Amino acid sequence: MEKLKKLMFLLVGLIAFVIGVIGIFLPVLPTTPLFLLTSFCLLKSSEKLNEKFMQTKMYEKYVKSFVEKGGMTLKAKLCLTVPVSLLLLFMFLTIENTMMRMIIIIMWLAKVIVFTKMKTIKVEKNMEACDGQ
Repeated sequence: MEKLKKLMFLLVGLIAFVIGVIGIFLPVLPTTPLFLLTSFCLLKSSEKLNEKFMQTKMYEKYVKSFVEKGGMTLKAKLCLTVPVSLLLLFMFLTIENTMMRMIIIIMWLAKVIVFTKMKTIKVEKNMEACDGQ
């Protein structure tokens, strides 16, 4: 039973990782929470795999400061929120289905609420917040 549990965590972790990588290029997908889920699942399934994940550039860029400091810089928040907001606005304006428009509004509100409630940390020297996020 323990092996099945570890296998399930590994599977969920790998799926979260793949979707997170896609989220790097598609701003609608939340990269940082997916990589946090990846790390959690890998830790539950294999410490060795989690250690390898924590040594990747993706972990360093999208997760490390969030895990260590419990928040993001204002610049990083804006770099993540503005492109998504513009994309959702474009979708809202081009889609005429009322139900889809309501879903878009809910997605946008959820993103704004999450980033508003998230701790804002001060910028450290030599820290680039927006490059490639």
